[in-house]
Amino acid sequence: MRISRHFGMAQGLALVALLTVLGWVSEANAYSSITSREKGVTVDVRPVQLTPGQSAKFQVRLNTHSGNLGQDLAAISTLRDDQGRNYQPANWQGSPPGGHHRRGVLEFPALEGGLRSVTLVISDIAGVPKRIFEWNIEK
Repeated sequence: MRISRHFGMAQGLALVALLTVLGWVSEANAYSSITSREKGVTVDVRPVQLTPGQSAKFQVRLNTHSGNLGQDLAAISTLRDDQGRNYQPANWQGSPPGGHHRRGVLEFPALEGGLRSVTLVISDIAGVPKRIFEWNIEK
């Protein structure tokens, strides 16, 4: 009897651990990537954090096989919310300007509350005036 009780507890603890991990994974992947492929440059963006009251963070990847990715991503990016507020980047943590492949995290100041959506605009990459990426805020 004692063995089956321990076996049941072990199964229960394993199930709790699995559900906890799955919860972390689904929270981390709550937002999908959006990709812009224009004029030989691919820009792929995925929100890492979009929680009101906290800084907004986006994973950004740029790839090309022609030209040079020499843009200052913090200087050419703006985040807008559905309330009409604009946020300028606070930080770019990633590859320096140049080369054919870049990746990093673009961070913005804390988002205001009551938002339904945000739009990231990245301007002037490979002659494309604006690349627009939009997400609804998960509640």
